[in-house]
Amino acid sequence: MRCRAFILAFCVAGAAGNLPAQQVATVQLSAEAATLGIGTRQAVYATATDPRGTTIVGDIEFRWVSTDPNVVRVEVDPVQSDLATLVGVGEGVAQVRVTVGGRSESMAIRVQRGSGPAAVLVIEPTNVQLLHGENRQLTASFLTDSGTPAMPAAVRWTSLNPSVATVSDGGIVTGLSEGQAVLQARATTGLQRTATVTVASVPFGFAAPILALSPGVETSVAVVVPSQGNRPLNNAALNWRSFDERIVTVTPLGVARGVTAGRTTIIAEGYGQRRELAVAVHRPVAELEVTPPYSRGAVAVPLQGTIRVTARSLAADGTPVPDAPIIWQVADSTVAAFDTASGRLSGRTLGRTSLVARAAGPGLEVTWTIDVIAGGLLVEPHRAGLGVGDTLALAARFTDEQGRPIARAADLTWTTLDANVATVTGGGTVTAVGVGRVTIVASTQWGRVDSSVVFVQGPVLFTSTRSGSFDLFTLDPDALGRVTQVTRESSNETMGAFAPDGAHLAYVSDRDGNFELYVADADGESPRRLTTTPASELTPRWTPDGRRLVYVVQATGGRAQIWSVNADGSAARALTSGDAANFEPAVSPDGQRIAFTSTRDGNYEIYVMDADGGNQQPAYRSPLKESRAAWFSDGDLAFIQERVDGRRIQPVVVRLPTGGSITPISPPSLAVTDYTIAPAGNRLVLEVSTLDDTGQQRRLVLLPLGGEPMDLPRQPGEQQASPAYRPPLTR
Repeated sequence: MRCRAFILAFCVAGAAGNLPAQQVATVQLSAEAATLGIGTRQAVYATATDPRGTTIVGDIEFRWVSTDPNVVRVEVDPVQSDLATLVGVGEGVAQVRVTVGGRSESMAIRVQRGSGPAAVLVIEPTNVQLLHGENRQLTASFLTDSGTPAMPAAVRWTSLNPSVATVSDGGIVTGLSEGQAVLQARATTGLQRTATVTVASVPFGFAAPILALSPGVETSVAVVVPSQGNRPLNNAALNWRSFDERIVTVTPLGVARGVTAGRTTIIAEGYGQRRELAVAVHRPVAELEVTPPYSRGAVAVPLQGTIRVTARSLAADGTPVPDAPIIWQVADSTVAAFDTASGRLSGRTLGRTSLVARAAGPGLEVTWTIDVIAGGLLVEPHRAGLGVGDTLALAARFTDEQGRPIARAADLTWTTLDANVATVTGGGTVTAVGVGRVTIVASTQWGRVDSSVVFVQGPVLFTSTRSGSFDLFTLDPDALGRVTQVTRESSNETMGAFAPDGAHLAYVSDRDGNFELYVADADGESPRRLTTTPASELTPRWTPDGRRLVYVVQATGGRAQIWSVNADGSAARALTSGDAANFEPAVSPDGQRIAFTSTRDGNYEIYVMDADGGNQQPAYRSPLKESRAAWFSDGDLAFIQERVDGRRIQPVVVRLPTGGSITPISPPSLAVTDYTIAPAGNRLVLEVSTLDDTGQQRRLVLLPLGGEPMDLPRQPGEQQASPAYRPPLTR
C-alpha cells in the first residue's frame, strides 16, 4: 500500500509492520456522511488501527457494501481496497459500510434529485485552516436561481498552489507546507468556485487543562488549535495512549474511559507534535446532595429574579467528591436559565420547566419542577434599632403571589435614603453612622421594592427633666456627648423600655390624667395608647419575642399587681392577685419566667413565676429588703439588696447564679435605686440617689464590672432615672 498525501500523518514507516487482519481494533472513514446528486461521484477512504492505536499499513483487505445499491453504488479501487468511489444512483438514503478484520464502520449517504438547471456552485467550507499533513473534506453542491437544489454535475478539483496544499478528485484537501493556497472547483457545466486554504505550523492543544472523569464513564477528548480560534481537530488523525491504563484508558479515536480513582496523563501525538493532558479520575459517587431539597412540589422562581440551586457529589462515606462533574440541564431555556458558574437559576418568562442535575454514577439524577412566577420582595427585619457604629445584615427573600417567602433574593439594588444616618452595601449590610431614622430600600431588576426602617439611637434609654418635664432620652456611654431627646410632650413620660427589635419602645405617660401604657417608634413618633383604666400602669417590660408587655397596675387604694397585654393593646390579663403587692416585673431572656418583687411574706422579697403567672415561688428570701429584679443574658438573676451598716442603709446590686449564693456588684458607697444590665453583661448603668440642699437628686452612673464607677453627663438640677439598655437585636 502506498502512502497518499492525505494520510501522510498516519503513515509511519515500520511502525506496525504487516499485522494480520484479526488484530484490527478500529476502522475509520474519511467522512461520516455525504450528500450526492444522481450521477455524481465522491471518493472516500478507510483506515484501520491496531489495539495500540497505530495505523495498519500492511496488506489487508477492506470490504465495501451499500445497503441499497439502487440509491448509492460503491466502486472499489482495484489496487487499493481502502479507496472507494461512491456514485449516486437514485433518490433516497443508504448506508455504506466498510469491514476489515471483523471490525466495521458506516457512513450515511443521501442522494437527491435536482429541481432544475444549476445556476450556482457552492463549496463548503470556503475557508479552511490546516496543520501540516492535516486533511479536510470539501463538498460541492448546486443550486437553482431560486436557491433550491439543482441537477448535479461532475466537478474537477484543482490546487493553484500545490506546494502548499493538494486536493484529490474527491475534494479532500491536504496541507503540505506553511502558506496559503487557492482551490478551484470547476463543473462540467462551466460553473466554478474557489476556496482558500491556510496551512500553518502551530501547536494543537486541549479544550480544558485537565480532564475530569468518573470511573466507568467515557468521554471524547476535545482537541483544538488555539491559534486558529480553538477550532476542533479530528481525534482520528492522532495517535493516543495512556500513561497509566490502571487509571484511564484511551481508544485510537481519543475516547477516554475512567478506570479507577487517581491521576495520570493522556498523550496525543501527530503532525510532528506531542501533547500531554492531565487526567483526574475521581472516587465513585454514591449520593447527590442538593439544595433546595428535592420534593414533589414545584420550586418557584420570580420573573427576572434568581434563586440559588446547588448540587454536591458525595462518596459512600458521605464525604464530598469535589472533582466529580455535575451536568445541569434546563428543559426549556426560554422559561428559565441556569448559570453553572454561580449556581443561579433565573426566571426569564412566566411558565413551567424543569432543571436536572446529573452526577457521575448510575441513577444519580435530581429533577426539579420550576415555576417562574411574577413574585414580590420581602426585606427582613422590616424595622430595626441600632446604635452608632453597629451593623445589621438585612435579609431579602422573593415571595409568591400571596406574599409567602419562597427563596433568598439575589441581584438586588440596595439604597439608603439618608447616608448621614446609615449606609448600606451592595449586599444589604447596614452600618449606623448618625442618630436618626432612615429607610433602606431594596429593589429588583423588574421594579419590585421593599424596605426596612432603621432607627439609630444611643443604647441606653432613660428619663430626664432637662426639657422641663419628665421625658425620654437616649445616651451612649461610649460617646458621652451623644444624648438625644425621644419624647417631647408637656406631660410626663417615664419608665421607658426598648422592644427586642430596637425599633419600638414602651413607656408610661400621664398626658390623660393618670399614667397609662404607650408604645411608640424608637424615635418617639407615632405613639399609641394601649391601656385606658382609672388605675396607674407602671414599669412596662417586653417579652423576648416582642409580642407582649408585662407591667404593673396600681389601682387607687389597692395593691399593685402584675399584668400582661399584647403589643397591640389586646388581651390584657392579670398574672398576680391577692392582698400582697406584686410589682417590678422582669422577663427572663428565654421568655419562660418572670421575676418580680412581692410583699406576701411581710417583707420585700424576689419571687419568680411562669410567663402565664403560674408556679409562683420565692427566688431569694432574707431578713433584708430585696427589690428591682433583672436578668443577665446567661440566666443569672440580679436584684437590689438593702444592707444595714450601723444605722445606715446601703442598697447594693447583687448577682445570684442558679443554685449559687449572692455576690455584690455595686459598691456600698452608691445608693442604687434602679439599674440596667448591658446585653454583654459587662457593665451596668445605675440610678443613684443622693441628698443635697435642694433635696433628693437622682443621677446615672456607669459601672464596668470589676471597674470604677463613672458619672454620666448631667445638667445642673437635672433628674435622671429609669435607665434601660436596648436588648441585642435578634430575628
